[in-house]
Amino acid sequence: MLHVQDISFAYPGTEDILRQISFDLEEGCCLALLGNNGAGKSTLLKCLNRIHEPKGGLIEVEGQNIRTMKRGAIAQSMAYVAQQSEGCQLTVFDSILLGRKPYIKMNPTEEDLAIANHAMERMELSPFALRYTDELSGGELQKVVLARALAQEPRILLLDEPTSNLDLHNQHEVLRVVSQIAKSDHIAVVVIIHDLNLALRYCDRFLLIQDGLVYRYGDESILTAEAIRDVYHVDAQVTEVLGHKMVVVE
Repeated sequence: MLHVQDISFAYPGTEDILRQISFDLEEGCCLALLGNNGAGKSTLLKCLNRIHEPKGGLIEVEGQNIRTMKRGAIAQSMAYVAQQSEGCQLTVFDSILLGRKPYIKMNPTEEDLAIANHAMERMELSPFALRYTDELSGGELQKVVLARALAQEPRILLLDEPTSNLDLHNQHEVLRVVSQIAKSDHIAVVVIIHDLNLALRYCDRFLLIQDGLVYRYGDESILTAEAIRDVYHVDAQVTEVLGHKMVVVE
């Protein structure tokens, strides 16, 4: 579904932040982008949908090179949720309906309204439909942003730290819903996350980035004590608690 081959990127006047990044991701999978601050995770996410133009390499969505795709077509294929979200004087429903913008010609159709309503229901936001988004809690607002992304009906969902500033309950709730949607809608999810235990709980593929390079890519077996020490510079044990694989820092 998503094919990334030899992606490199540098800001003007700087050395490469990303170098020769390659991976493939199938539908139904949730990929955790992992690595220290400054490793290039957010930059990579923005390269995937051409917010940033890579220096070189190839990115394909279902066999189509995104370099040949117009912005509207990319928006229909990929939905991007930035790290920071702020409320405004829009109702929850109207905010979610903005996710249909890549499809709307003049006015929203009945289909657009139905898709936005379905996305709202999936994120359990129907009771807040007429609330203004600047009146919501951080967890509620994050669900609105995710619902708006789902309303785009993307094939790829790109999430930059969706659990930042969320309490423990909402961290698990948001990632649980995202993981379920990946499987039920047969889409691929790429999520930047710092909590390794949340990643292990809800993701099934893992890409470790170190100094702009792929350190390791694969299933949960790549998250070893050695890998955590090399990438995060901490000593840790990888163990199992209540049937879940967990990382415990020594």
